[in-house]
Amino acid sequence: MSSPNESQATWARRSLRTQLLIGQLSLLLLTILGFGVTTYALMRRAIYNEAESDLLGAAQLIAKDSSEANPGTVTIDRAYRHRFGPAPRDHAYFAIWSAQGAIVGASDPLPPHISRPIDLPPVDGPRPFSTREHKDELEVIIRGPNATQILVGRPLAKEGDRLRALLRNLLAAGGVVLAIGAFAAWRLANRIVRPIEQLTVAAEQISATRLDQRLELPLASSEIQRLVEVFNRMLSHLQSSFEQQVRFTADASHELRTPVTVILTQADHTLSRPRSNGEYAEALEACLRAARRMKRLVDDLLLLARADAGRLDAPHESCDLAEVARSTLEMLEPLARERDVRIESQLQPTFIEGDAAQLSQVVANLVTNAIDHSAAASQVFVSVYSRRQRAYLVVADAGEGVPVEYQPRLFERFYQGDKSRSRQLGQGAGLGLSIVAEIVSLHHGTVDLSSTPARGTTLTVELPLRAVETPVPTPKAD
Repeated sequence: MSSPNESQATWARRSLRTQLLIGQLSLLLLTILGFGVTTYALMRRAIYNEAESDLLGAAQLIAKDSSEANPGTVTIDRAYRHRFGPAPRDHAYFAIWSAQGAIVGASDPLPPHISRPIDLPPVDGPRPFSTREHKDELEVIIRGPNATQILVGRPLAKEGDRLRALLRNLLAAGGVVLAIGAFAAWRLANRIVRPIEQLTVAAEQISATRLDQRLELPLASSEIQRLVEVFNRMLSHLQSSFEQQVRFTADASHELRTPVTVILTQADHTLSRPRSNGEYAEALEACLRAARRMKRLVDDLLLLARADAGRLDAPHESCDLAEVARSTLEMLEPLARERDVRIESQLQPTFIEGDAAQLSQVVANLVTNAIDHSAAASQVFVSVYSRRQRAYLVVADAGEGVPVEYQPRLFERFYQGDKSRSRQLGQGAGLGLSIVAEIVSLHHGTVDLSSTPARGTTLTVELPLRAVETPVPTPKAD
């Protein structure tokens, strides 16, 4: 015996067309059976009640005749014989018992199974009679005059013929309806499945190199059209992600190629002939700078890869964003002095749930970016504060600003609006703001950019404040 899970798996393996056909035909068959059984039961009850009513009328007429004449001379009235049926199989019979239990009148012949009823029939009420059945015969018993009991019965052969004819008609009608319903169910199943099959064929043509293709909206139900729209949106997202991944790989390869080339060139050039100790030192310093740049790039790539895989550790510690910013600014002070940029700060204690190391990287990337794009003798302003259950980190510079056409793509990986200036400044590979966006998103925050060309840029990080637990008062001792 198969388990429910195996039955469900077997059902799920069937095609959608088969499932629809089976479901619709099962529902139609249940409807036909329910209608047929109900109709047959109601008609059988009506025919039974009709026969019962005729027998009761004949019994009452016999009771009247027996009160006016000798019970032995009583017969069933011709009118009721006609109602019962003219065939010999429909002939009715009757018997009259006295109060002492003796038969005082009966039809001839009387069936051998006839016996005096043990229980007396009721005298009044909605059913002042009783009934009993013997094989295909129905008998009605009433009380007659002088405490007699009168039984009138007959075979229900005519009623059996009517019920069998009704059953044949119901079966024939049910078969016709089932055939018509099966054809309609097949047409409906094909109409439902055809758009899905068309979409399946079209989807099979889409591959990693043809993600620009889209499914066409078929003339189908709103659910199918909605499915096509969702699938097309998914393809758009996949295409965008795939293209971004391709660009990411190409840009990463290009950025890694530069320091590797520097190292190889320096090594080949230095080893081409004997050098002095100073020349060896200069070559090693050049290689060291290239290796450090490559290490920073690899670290950034690993962080972004972990973020894409959902493997960045979620923040779970309580930390002061102002203290994180203060320690990071102290570390960046030498870089600011080298670029002749002054860092001003206004840091208010602001406690959040977060990872201090990751938040320090956010501050470092934002402030470094501001320093690199600030003119000499200018300043970078950093502030930390809280407002309406939100924490804010704001980094503003008075540099040249970001052109409007660059702003929508500023947080894309490896994107550098002014590549020539970036190379001159010796900046990174364009991953700093991408890393900021990933870390801030991990902390359930947002980053907002506001920039005006020739007037400066402001980046605002918004984070949720730490939830403050309400202390439970300790009950005082009596």
